Amino acid sequence: MSDNSLLHNFPQWEKLLGKLEDDPFSDIFWNELIMHHEKLANEHADLLRSRKELRLLMYSDFDRLLTKYPYYAKYWTRYTKIVKLLEGVLPSIEILKRATVVFPHSLELWVDYLVNLLTNRVKSDDEIQKLLEHAEDKVGFHFLAHDFWDIYLKWAKSRFGQNSIEYVKVLTKVIKIPLHQYAKYNEEFQKLSQYFAVLDLVSKEELILYIEGKKTKDVISNYDDYIEMNSQDLVKDYFGDLLKEVQIRSQEKWKFESIVRTSFTLSMVTNEELVNWNKYLDYEEAYHSKMPNSNEKELISLYERALIPTCLTSDIWIRYNRYLIQNNGQRNHIIANFNKACDHFVPLDSKDIRYMYIRYMELKEKNIESCKSIYVSTIEKLLNDSELIDHYLEFLINHESKENQRTLIDDLIKCAHLFNKEYGSDNHLDKKRKPTHNSAKNNLEINSPEIRHLKGLINFWTAGQLIVNACKYMWFVDKDIRRTRDTFMSFLNTEAVKSSKPYWFMAFKFELSQRNKKNLTHIIQQVRSYSTLSISAINLLLTEYTAFMLKNLSASELKQFDRDLYKNIIETDFQSSTHMKTYLKTRLAGGSDSEIIDKRLLRENGHPAATSEGRPQIINSILLTEVTKSENDPYPLPRFRNVEKAGLNVKHIHESL
Repeated sequence: MSDNSLLHNFPQWEKLLGKLEDDPFSDIFWNELIMHHEKLANEHADLLRSRKELRLLMYSDFDRLLTKYPYYAKYWTRYTKIVKLLEGVLPSIEILKRATVVFPHSLELWVDYLVNLLTNRVKSDDEIQKLLEHAEDKVGFHFLAHDFWDIYLKWAKSRFGQNSIEYVKVLTKVIKIPLHQYAKYNEEFQKLSQYFAVLDLVSKEELILYIEGKKTKDVISNYDDYIEMNSQDLVKDYFGDLLKEVQIRSQEKWKFESIVRTSFTLSMVTNEELVNWNKYLDYEEAYHSKMPNSNEKELISLYERALIPTCLTSDIWIRYNRYLIQNNGQRNHIIANFNKACDHFVPLDSKDIRYMYIRYMELKEKNIESCKSIYVSTIEKLLNDSELIDHYLEFLINHESKENQRTLIDDLIKCAHLFNKEYGSDNHLDKKRKPTHNSAKNNLEINSPEIRHLKGLINFWTAGQLIVNACKYMWFVDKDIRRTRDTFMSFLNTEAVKSSKPYWFMAFKFELSQRNKKNLTHIIQQVRSYSTLSISAINLLLTEYTAFMLKNLSASELKQFDRDLYKNIIETDFQSSTHMKTYLKTRLAGGSDSEIIDKRLLRENGHPAATSEGRPQIINSILLTEVTKSENDPYPLPRFRNVEKAGLNVKHIHESL
């Protein structure tokens, strides 16, 4: 039976699934769905027990949520309760086991799991001990881990006895950790420690370091005799100093614990919350750097906790992995962190963590193929991102020999030609220019397998990036100005660059650096009339172009270009109305001739929907070149033509107006 037919009798369930289909990141909708399932399980438990397919459909909603967001501890707990209600204790324990595997640093889930195991006695003592030691490694250093340690100590007391060395060893581990409730564990330790020798509680090596650190005046010739004679005093001194250190650390950590967010939600953390976590991590790192004998697991535990509320942003992932790399962290741990961040948590548009992953694989692992694979998989998910293409191409070029680099550059040009051939006219070479090297249309075979694969991924937003990277190589590496210019100009009127911001900006910067006014003007004419860039991007180029021309044109050239410069100024003025912007209207009209647009503008009478036979026009305009000259005589009054037609009735384009 299909899911749709099963849900036919549950319209509210179906409605909530529809909402989540439209907005899968809504915390509110997910909570409503889980509340619906809880209500359904409580009110119709018998129906769900008898209908396995319906029960599995309910579980699949939990699985979908928790597979995508495994750090949702509260929903793991609610999932467990429903399974326990419908199927019993053992299946619910299996859910908790799954939870601790995919979310091993959740204190709440470990406590629930251990309580259920101990209450229902489903594992042997040896298995429980291994689980407790594993949980200690994952959550035992949490500031609020007293619930876990209470479970551990209670189990150790029942198995070994309160006065046993095994129980006291567990207690000794606890009192070294700056926990929120450190005092109660220290109090119990003080009661029991008097029954044990100091070497039962502290290793000999650690004790000798402590004695040497105290810098006693007496020279100790035999540490064994000294320790045996002063056993109780050493217990008192050693653990007294330890308590003071833990007390100070606990108080300092509370300042941060009281303000940081610790639970996962679908809402992104605020800047303030990120700042709080970074300050906390700064404090912890500073402490461990000046205390070489401190337990690094405390810092690792704090990093893992910091990731829970911040995992959807790249900041803490980057910081954590940087720390592990700089401090010789385990390779598997580092790569697992990168994979979790890139594949599971951090949104695709946060590329910093992915670039860091690639850099790690390149420099540390020397695994170039993995780097390529990461690049390609990311490009496949972000098909419109030119920056990714740029980074990938730079990476490919840098890892080729000099000879192969030039072959790769030729492949980029060929790929751009093939794109034009497939999606637009390839008859775009300037007839006044010779074709660029190796770009003749009868030789478009691409040699590089990476570029062949990339050809299937580029589109109108990214194709121009191929030309940009090729031209950057010709310009900066080969120092071939002519070939760079010929390559840029040969693609000026093509589909490959119409929507490419990197192409237009790079071509403009190149000609600007060469101070080539003619080519700059040619580029700007194409940009403002035919490109599909954003208005802000076009206006930025127009502003730069106008400023350059005003500074570098001679008086005679200024007369020639003054009308063009006026239009640019009006085009970029945010206060000018739409009907005054010639080039914007040209682009909106699908690339019509600018002269046609000019005539239309002349006929418009202050409104794009109304025209007149002829509006009055000034016939003695003052040129920009004349304005810049210093003259004492006043300028003449304006003279007009078509004044007699100014009173004619306005003709509306839409007669209904």
